[in-house]
Amino acid sequence: MADYHVGCGIAGIYAGTVKKNGIEWQNKSCVTDEAVEAVRDWFVSNIHERTGSYGFSWRFKDGRTVKLIAKIEKGERND
Repeated sequence: MADYHVGCGIAGIYAGTVKKNGIEWQNKSCVTDEAVEAVRDWFVSNIHERTGSYGFSWRFKDGRTVKLIAKIEKGERND
């Protein structure tokens, strides 16, 4: 059975199977919208009650940092 993978390319995020060499896609579908929405929903389900946010950060060898943060801000109701 082929391994299932998720990866990114210049046109979006893809999910599918790869060939036995583990490099080339065998079957793939663009799942960018679904992936972003799934990450959003996962973040929201893990929002910290005290801070109202949740996230990750990664540091590169050159010292740069990437932060991916979800924060819920209170808005006005439109009743």
